[in-house]
Amino acid sequence: MSDRGSWKLVARRDFWVRLRDRGFLISTAITLVILCGLILVRASSTIGRPSYSVGLVGSAVPAASLEDLGRQQGVTIRAQTFADRASAEAALRDGSVDAVLEDDAYLVGLRGAPPQSLQQIVGGAVVGERLGKALAGAGISQEQQKDLLKTVAPAALDPGNPNAPGDARVAIVMVLLLYGQLFGYGVWVATGVIEEKSSRVVEILLSSIRPRQLLAGKIFGIGLLGLLQLALISSVAGVLASLTGVVDIPAHAFVTIGVALLWFVFGFAFYASLFAVAGALVSRMEELQNAIVPINLTILGSFFISIGSVDHPDTLLARAASLLPFSSALAMPVRIAVGSASLAEALLSLAILAGSIALLVPLAGRLYAGAVLRIGARVKLRDAWRAAA
Repeated sequence: MSDRGSWKLVARRDFWVRLRDRGFLISTAITLVILCGLILVRASSTIGRPSYSVGLVGSAVPAASLEDLGRQQGVTIRAQTFADRASAEAALRDGSVDAVLEDDAYLVGLRGAPPQSLQQIVGGAVVGERLGKALAGAGISQEQQKDLLKTVAPAALDPGNPNAPGDARVAIVMVLLLYGQLFGYGVWVATGVIEEKSSRVVEILLSSIRPRQLLAGKIFGIGLLGLLQLALISSVAGVLASLTGVVDIPAHAFVTIGVALLWFVFGFAFYASLFAVAGALVSRMEELQNAIVPINLTILGSFFISIGSVDHPDTLLARAASLLPFSSALAMPVRIAVGSASLAEALLSLAILAGSIALLVPLAGRLYAGAVLRIGARVKLRDAWRAAA
């Protein structure tokens, strides 16, 4: 019986069987609930941009100037003017304001000194107002005052990618998701192999299809499901984070997401082949954990290197990790996001990873064919290779 196109039937079967699996649906729902919960907690918490209410009594500092200065410092300040000290102190006691500026001489808090950041902003506004009056009394115009008070503008010899901080945050989130998906769906491939092996279903399948076709179909079907789940989780989290204002996702960040998804496809194909071989070497689920330990350690090491590449993307370790097929699926998207990797490096990394997959799949198919029909003790790699000869 010809097996041309049979891998598509295997891929379709694995895709729909896993999609209807209760464990998959529950894990997807739990992931979405936890992720959305964290975003909503972040949106409702006071952590982030500080906010203060300041009462002004006899102050020459305009409320608008104080609010503008706070905005420049990343602090939200709401200023209101009181007619006398008694009304301002009453507002301070009932919590309407956090501090009161009296006659541009005292910044009063209810208990203890106001926060240091608020002291610096109010102090800067008072000094600026006094200095402006002194300069105006000396006959210096507003334009001249702006020139005198102009600060040194920050600059860089090599500014690099101005969007790198935002892209790096997106890349870190994507790496976290990619790590979970690579490991989770790789284990699914291995457990699927063990289930078919222990139930002897694989013997029926291999009577109609080659081992390489069976392996390719399993990888494609489960990989497609993983890609769709990853896209769903990323989309829901991204939309919710944007709507709640937790994260401002610029349009160029979607390029970073697309790059990460591309490397996920190739990375999954690479690791799924190894997980499939690991599953074929054992006959029971209890033995799987020991069989996949080297793969898990490799993925975990690549994950930590990729996280470290955010702050140090040009080190020798980061460059090597972004090119080696074992780690490039996690490391290269980060280096691309922060603007460290050149186009030539990205293309070379992708070519190495694709070439490694092209070499690995036939080798994995041979080991899979030599081990998947052997029931009992764990099969050694040498024995599996010889059995498929």
